[in-house]
Amino acid sequence: MYEEKLAAIRGKLEAAGLLPLERQAQRSMEIMRERLDTVLPWAMAESGIDLWLVMGKENGEPPIFKTMLTWDMPHARRNTILAFSYDRSTGKARAMSIGMQSPEMAKLYENAMKPGETPWQCVARLVEELQPERIGVERSDLYGFCDGLTETFSNSLRAALGEAGWQRVCSAEDLSVRWLQRVTDTELQVLEVLTEVTQDIIDLTFHPDNLQMGVTTTSDLEWIMRNTINRLGFDFWFGPDIDLQRRGGTSSRMFEEVIQPGDLLHCDIGIVGRFIQLHTDIQRLAYVLRPGETQVPASLAALLKKGNQLQDIVAANFKLGASGNDVFAASIAQAKDAGLKPMVYTHPVGTFGHGAGPMVGRYDQQGPIAGTGERPIENGTCYALELNIHDDLDIWDNQEIFIYLEEDIYFRDAVRFVHGRQTEIIPM
Repeated sequence: MYEEKLAAIRGKLEAAGLLPLERQAQRSMEIMRERLDTVLPWAMAESGIDLWLVMGKENGEPPIFKTMLTWDMPHARRNTILAFSYDRSTGKARAMSIGMQSPEMAKLYENAMKPGETPWQCVARLVEELQPERIGVERSDLYGFCDGLTETFSNSLRAALGEAGWQRVCSAEDLSVRWLQRVTDTELQVLEVLTEVTQDIIDLTFHPDNLQMGVTTTSDLEWIMRNTINRLGFDFWFGPDIDLQRRGGTSSRMFEEVIQPGDLLHCDIGIVGRFIQLHTDIQRLAYVLRPGETQVPASLAALLKKGNQLQDIVAANFKLGASGNDVFAASIAQAKDAGLKPMVYTHPVGTFGHGAGPMVGRYDQQGPIAGTGERPIENGTCYALELNIHDDLDIWDNQEIFIYLEEDIYFRDAVRFVHGRQTEIIPM
């Protein structure tokens, strides 16, 4: 069973151009070209930055480099500076590299250095030629992936530009967030496949063939997930995590437990490609049938429906221009009016797992979030619709049971699920 299902998953990845590895590399170049042609000029125009400098050195790179370097140059070589300029009169952006280039980088980035120039002389010349009013650099108090300008590079840039030029330097946080948050049409197509594959890995793992009652642990199932992802040539960006709830249990998330009949299993899993910088983030539930049971108890199934109801409420409150805090407040109020006991902690996903953009609640802060919660909902963006509801169920002697859910969604004027959602608990 396992090998057959693994082969079927691999077939989906091959059909999408994500396997073998050389096809994924080609796909990544298509995505990068599309992003430079469409996302970059839009993001620079919206952010009002004329020249964007992203600077890194070997073993000391800004996180955003992952989304800008090609598959044959996954890291900075010595000192690598990427320079992006925007022409307000034409609406076009120019992508340049300063420093060593790889063959694939040369296909996308203009080599800005002239013979005999140092990198900093090249930067100074570009600023003199382009006369940018605002020069954006990677500095941010809110987002780690929009930070990364080292003191060394800051001092070198200041020396190269002189005090007059240095006065034009500003944080590129807004630009960086837009660059990271926007998902292109090609990326969405790829993400649909990756989301489906993530769900397939869950279904493969939560299968009775993998369960020896009273012996198999939640950790054993986690390793099935990790080994499956590895055999597919992909990676996991956290965990994956599998926990359980049990009648009489001490926690709603019990880890490293031997699985028993009647347990409610929960997983949290996210995958990312070798060359494709797109992440999934999904949670699903499974129930271990007790002797004599042929289906999931009706009260548990009904509780999942309440979780789906909360998903619908949150999705309906995603409005273009609304802040993450607006979506959170409206959703929690409507859910409570509907008699639910909700928690909402939805976050952007895509180029990073916990991605750039507006936060809609946080697990440890069920209220307004300064900064990240104040950003507006924008089109062409993806989120992990993460939330839970809980209630006391008589089948467990009125013990509180939590339904933890997370599904990848896409927003363009309205929310749609990237590849469906869980509406029934998986029986094991």
